[in-house]
This record gives sequence, C-alpha cells and structure tokens, in this order.
Amino acid sequence: MYLQMLYFLKLALSTHRPFTYFVFSKICPETDVFISWQDSTFHHNDFIIKEESASSKMHVELSLQKSTGKLLFAESKEDFVEFLFGFLSLPLGTVIGTLTKGAFTSRCMDNILRSISNMSVGKYLKSENIKDMLLQPHFGQKYSSKNQIFPLNGVPVRSDELEYKDLRTDGGFLKQSGMFLMTDDLTITPSSLSSSIDILKKLEVAPEDIERYEVSISLKEGLSMLKESLKSTSILTKSLEHQLKK
Repeated sequence: MYLQMLYFLKLALSTHRPFTYFVFSKICPETDVFISWQDSTFHHNDFIIKEESASSKMHVELSLQKSTGKLLFAESKEDFVEFLFGFLSLPLGTVIGTLTKGAFTSRCMDNILRSISNMSVGKYLKSENIKDMLLQPHFGQKYSSKNQIFPLNGVPVRSDELEYKDLRTDGGFLKQSGMFLMTDDLTITPSSLSSSIDILKKLEVAPEDIERYEVSISLKEGLSMLKESLKSTSILTKSLEHQLKK
C-alpha cells in the first residue's frame, strides 16, 4: 500500500488523470505525462514582477557547444548550489500555494488547492487556521540556507521567548566555499579540470568547440528551475533559454 500511494503521488504531480493511470498503468502515454509549460499562467504571475527587484541575484558560468549551441554544463559558487539544495527543504504546499500561486506544473495539485479554498470553514474544515495551514503552509526559514532567494515569510518556532535554530545548517548547507559543476539534469559535483574533461568526453565535444559566458539567476529563473526540476531533465536549458545565445 505504501508503494502504491507513492506511485499515486507521483502521478498526481505529473499527469492530468492520476486515477486513470493508477488503475490502468499500462496505458499511460509519455506525451500526456507532463503538462505543457505554455498551458500554465506561471509566467504571467504578478507575484514575480512584484518580488523580482527584492530578490538577490546569483551568477552562473555556462559552457556551450559553439557548433550547436547546446548547453554542456555550468559552474557556480556555493550560493547557487545551496539554492538548488534548498529545493528539498520546501514543503509541497509552499511550492503550490505560495510560490506559484495556484499555477503549478500539475493541474491535479492545483485542483486540490482550489478545492480547499472553496470549502467552507465549520461545515467541512475544522477552522480557519486549518484552512490557512493547508493553503499557505509556513516555511521555517530558520531551517534553510541564507541563499534561499524565494520571498517566503519564515515562521520561527518560539517557546517562552526563546528562538530555536537548527544548528545543522548554521545559515548554509555547504562546509566551505568553492566552485561547483552541474549538468543540465542538476547532477552537481565539485568543479575540477578532470570532471569537465569527463563531461566533454562523454558528450564527444572537442575543447575548442566550447564557449563560456555568464548569466544571472534571480527570482524568475529560480522559480522556473524549481518548476522544471519536477518535470524535466533539461532544467538549465529550459530555465535559462531566454539568456542562452542564439
């Protein structure tokens, strides 16, 4: 039962018809698994425009293949890597209700959000606090990295005027600063000459066929990466396509 529920959750996050595919798993076509980016109102969200100027920017160096324009890999300091690691600390309700404002990748999850919003308190839901907890769950910034750029209002846990802090993070996830290398599917490793060469060999790209340039990562790109990470294996390409050289 546990594995079945995990499978159903995966379908709810990635398809329009989770019940159908859960019961008839063999008929699930690849073309219907993921929702088109253009079908979402995500790009038109006023939330992005209002908060963009307040978010900090990070810088990433991209390595592209000159002959094809294909993104090979990227390199960055620890701030961007910690931002990516922070995806794992975000509650699902925060991603759907707070960050994307009901314009999530999965229509099913948006429908759950809308269903709760339309339910009356007292008759169905226990209280207004319960409704608020489900629609906009609190994000504990005391348990996140200082490089988390999303405009979330963290709610620290207090007891008798004492504030609790997770000493495991101490403001960050990484022990020391340095450069990191990441592929388009967000496989992240410490940057080194040997790791770069290994990627080029795997992709069969000659060193002289590479060009490098720097791009900025702000709230818009960050939200795009979060969304693409749930449905794609070409996260950097799809999230940064407006900055990639044509």
